[in-house]
Amino acid sequence: MSFHTLIEALAGAVIEAQDSIEMHQISHLRDFFDEDNRPRSVTIRMPSLHPQAEEGDEDLYRAPLLPLVSTNNLRIREVEISFNADLAELGPEDLDVPAPGAPDAWETPRPAARHVGLDTGRGKGVGNVHVQLRVEGTEPTDGAARLMNHLAQSQGVFKTIKAT
Repeated sequence: MSFHTLIEALAGAVIEAQDSIEMHQISHLRDFFDEDNRPRSVTIRMPSLHPQAEEGDEDLYRAPLLPLVSTNNLRIREVEISFNADLAELGPEDLDVPAPGAPDAWETPRPAARHVGLDTGRGKGVGNVHVQLRVEGTEPTDGAARLMNHLAQSQGVFKTIKAT
């Protein structure tokens, strides 16, 4: 395996991990809406605060769930990967690899380069890779904040029940 290939694979794994976190957060957001995309809400019976309310009158107060709970938006902050590897042979020259950032990168070859091979001890039965991910909480995105704000503004009393 070339060092370049290993680095690309590790970077790809980190990107896939972040994508997985984001997809989990999106699927969790769906829990706050019903099949018809209406916000799930809780109805609370509270003593009526209406000026003309009598003793025992109650207000039914509806509050969407999403603004009531904290959302855990996470992102990968830092990745630390350590492993043991032995250098292997120099790989063959690459003559047809496009130069990075070239306007037509698929047709512009870069100068010949040799690859450093790595032996990560895969066949030796030794677990010599250590991966440490650090995640951090983030503020909700602008769109999520607007949605939660709009839902919070829609909560309130929707009916008063007279005491019997």
